[in-house]
Amino acid sequence: MTETELLKDCITGLDFPADVHTVMEQSEANDCPYGVVSQLQSSPNRIFGSRDELLCRLGDVAACRLGRARV
Repeated sequence: MTETELLKDCITGLDFPADVHTVMEQSEANDCPYGVVSQLQSSPNRIFGSRDELLCRLGDVAACRLGRARV
């Protein structure tokens, strides 16, 4: 499984906008390894408006490009 696939699996079922606590709870419910999303706890972004925004913050470069293209 690629890192991107793991990230997507971690946030499956998440509705947006979503705050950090909701993201952490959903990733835990999806049996995601803690280290994958733990960096969000120190994120200045406390609310994520879209899946791409969240994936970008978690390091998915393709999601960052997609998010900019939609602006």
